[in-house]
Amino acid sequence: RRSFEHLGITAVECCRLFFGPAERLLRRVRGRGTEYLGEALAQGRGIFLLTGHFGNWELLNQWLAAHTPLAILYRPPESRLGEAFLRRVRGDKADRITQIRAEAAGIRQLFKRLRVGGVVGILPDQQPKRGDGEFAPFFGKPAYTMTLLSRLAERSGATVLFAYCERIGDQAFALRIEPAPAAIASSDAIVAITALNAAVERIARRSPAQYQWTYKRYTLQP
Repeated sequence: RRSFEHLGITAVECCRLFFGPAERLLRRVRGRGTEYLGEALAQGRGIFLLTGHFGNWELLNQWLAAHTPLAILYRPPESRLGEAFLRRVRGDKADRITQIRAEAAGIRQLFKRLRVGGVVGILPDQQPKRGDGEFAPFFGKPAYTMTLLSRLAERSGATVLFAYCERIGDQAFALRIEPAPAAIASSDAIVAITALNAAVERIARRSPAQYQWTYKRYTLQP
């Protein structure tokens, strides 16, 4: 019940974010751990920003875009109208947000961006297509998890950070940035995705009601 309440709140916040001045909500964000992002940007290396379906991830995108150009990987909705809507409302930041489809050509774009010091954001708790992942525990159950992220992190040498925007009050948010576990960039896919799921689970346990439990994580099983 509380999870659905937070989903409703997130929907209202996103309407305000997409159709009104984004600054209204951005002024209510308190950044914590932002020095990790600043240090990584100063180094000029690629940055991999990971976040789960937790809190308000659309507000997180807008906050990040206000500080650095950002490319985000997304899985297009089945509806062309839905995809056109998302591309329009997410990209309304003076071209600071580049949206890249989760397909072969898009993956090559991400890799190039990381190699030249770009910033890439991805939601790693999405269930990939068969053949694009492996099984690893997530809240004690086997979840089919993308291996793409660990391959990109290992090959690009990018700095990997977790970022999430936690609701802490009425239209008040704590945006947190943290170093990711080193194991996420492991050459062993199972080690990498196990560390990845554990990190997302740790974030979700901060406020379980703010995690999007309605997302399909377990429809594929061993």
